[in-house]
Amino acid sequence: MRQSLRRKSSSLWQRAKNRIRITPKDATPVNWKIIGLVFISMFTGTLSLTFLFPFLPEMILFFGYQETEKGYYAGMVASVVFAGRATGSFFWGWLSDRIGRKPVILMTIFGNGFFCLLFGFTTNLPMALIIRFLAGLANGTASIAKAILYEISDDSNQATGLSIVAMSWGAGIILGPTVGGILSNPAVRYPSLFQKDGVFDQFPYLLSSLIVACACFVVIVVDFLVLPETKITKQRELDVRIEEHTEELQKLVHKTQQKQTHENDRSLSMEDLHCYTDRTIYEIRLYQSCQDLNRSHDFIMNRTMEKLTEENDTEKALRIEKKTSKCIFNKVKSTSLFEILSMPDCRKAVFLYTAFSFSSIGYEEIFTIWTSTQKNYDGLGFETDEIGMVLGLASFPMLALNLFIYPFLDRIFGTKKTFIFCGFINGILMTVTPMLHLIESRSPSVLWTILLLVIVPQKIMTSCLFTASSLFINNSSPAHMAGSVNGIATTSTAIARTLAPTIGGSVFAWSIGNNLEAPFDVNLSFFIFGFILWLTSVYSLFIPESLNRKKT
Repeated sequence: MRQSLRRKSSSLWQRAKNRIRITPKDATPVNWKIIGLVFISMFTGTLSLTFLFPFLPEMILFFGYQETEKGYYAGMVASVVFAGRATGSFFWGWLSDRIGRKPVILMTIFGNGFFCLLFGFTTNLPMALIIRFLAGLANGTASIAKAILYEISDDSNQATGLSIVAMSWGAGIILGPTVGGILSNPAVRYPSLFQKDGVFDQFPYLLSSLIVACACFVVIVVDFLVLPETKITKQRELDVRIEEHTEELQKLVHKTQQKQTHENDRSLSMEDLHCYTDRTIYEIRLYQSCQDLNRSHDFIMNRTMEKLTEENDTEKALRIEKKTSKCIFNKVKSTSLFEILSMPDCRKAVFLYTAFSFSSIGYEEIFTIWTSTQKNYDGLGFETDEIGMVLGLASFPMLALNLFIYPFLDRIFGTKKTFIFCGFINGILMTVTPMLHLIESRSPSVLWTILLLVIVPQKIMTSCLFTASSLFINNSSPAHMAGSVNGIATTSTAIARTLAPTIGGSVFAWSIGNNLEAPFDVNLSFFIFGFILWLTSVYSLFIPESLNRKKT
């Protein structure tokens, strides 16, 4: 009886697994352990970026600025963190290609937590700007996480892996603003728990910053104990493939020796086989030896210049100097940055990711400013806890559905068509958002229902676009440069995200400060970001189909 029940339950479990399968039947099994660790690692980065969104407008007022000025200064604080990311992201990606993924991701998570903790002690705008810049400088987790996914995935399961990791943004959007909104200014909101003249009254945003820092330090411990070094694993796999390939060639050579045939159209000659073997090993080791050759060349050139200078041979010295300058130019051309930017697929993928990020983060920033703006300026007049609640409620469906929605769309339409579809839909939703102030006079339940009906699909489309653009980056990357390519992409998007909140906040503040009429009122900044996303979707029509798959 028990055995029959076990068989029945196992068959039901198997049936349920088949129904909720998120990868094709013939796909490579997903490495859930590493993906889970990457998820929580990226979650800390998202948490450190988003936890201040609900209370940032209130914080600007706490610094002593006016209602009509908070758009400018909130945009500056939101932007400067991405200026820091633009400065540091390529370095973190480059460093992970040199020393490995694990030590670098641990360093970046530590930086996230440390500077979030410091942010809780800010009491003026310059201090907030400096600390957020340093927080962005240390925030290189995203590019390392994507490089890890590149190394543990193939074309059959990469979309699923990136969709799961994209959920970390949703989790950060849920918990970050929720923590920031509910726990900000606790001495005022919860006077029975926190003393009026205590540390949390003097530093009203310390509690939420402390929670985020603790989350980062917990993840550091987990990653240190459990996360493997995927770059070494990938290199070992490549070495094994090289050995297997060499063994097959040697067997073929041996067979050719035994047959001693001279029919060139039916078998390979010994000379061709040896050449092919040598060329394979040479190509694999070429990158490692180039740096040694460059160093040796520099040493010889320096010694030659010293000798010619001693002999007062000016003419020869000038000729050598010209050759040296030409060599420096060749060295610049051989750098990973120049090499990546010279690849058309990489340039197109980075541009798409950058343009999407510009519109996405710009919308996120002005949405919180708009919802906190007073009703007489066509805002919704929400408090920080209400802003945190609406962001959390809107993001929860994205967290639950993105695991199924994007892999399904990618299997049916491919990465390119999915990006185009989601981009157009998202652009429409961005544009109509500020029109919701027209129904503000009705009951709060009607406002919240319609607001969520707009924001929930917008969040889902944003998550799908994030996954698709991340796939474009990974699929444009050569295997040995995954960290550097993702680092360049993160740097480029960080520059765009630096500009987006500043531009969006400035346009928003200008429109309400001058009491402009529609469509140049609160609608203008939303329309700008929606229109940019539409243009990005049109541009994606012309990218090559090869970006739907990883490079071989």
